[in-house]
Amino acid sequence: MDWLVVKTFLTMMLIVGLMFAVLIIVRKYFYSRPQFADDNMRIITSLSLQPKKSIYLVKMFGKMMIVGVTDNSIAALGEVTDPEALKTIQAADSRNRGKGFAGVLSSFMQPMKGNSQK
Repeated sequence: MDWLVVKTFLTMMLIVGLMFAVLIIVRKYFYSRPQFADDNMRIITSLSLQPKKSIYLVKMFGKMMIVGVTDNSIAALGEVTDPEALKTIQAADSRNRGKGFAGVLSSFMQPMKGNSQK
């Protein structure tokens, strides 16, 4: 009788282990992210203002949007439409990958400082 309980428990553990392995394989190889996630929508940079309050610069379907995010809401703060600003942001984005908001902002401000001295 004791052997029957151990055998049943081991069989159940084997089945649960196989189910877990199948789940990992399915998530790794068959779960696909939406196509637009990397191509048309991307966070360029972010700035944390307070805990759970941030500002994001987001490239979305060819537009640059400034978005405010709190724990309760998301609000569009504005859109960058100036062609020179867009070129500067895109150039800074390619140079400053991983530097964060301060790096992008300082790169964006450099040309403006140069123009004000003329």
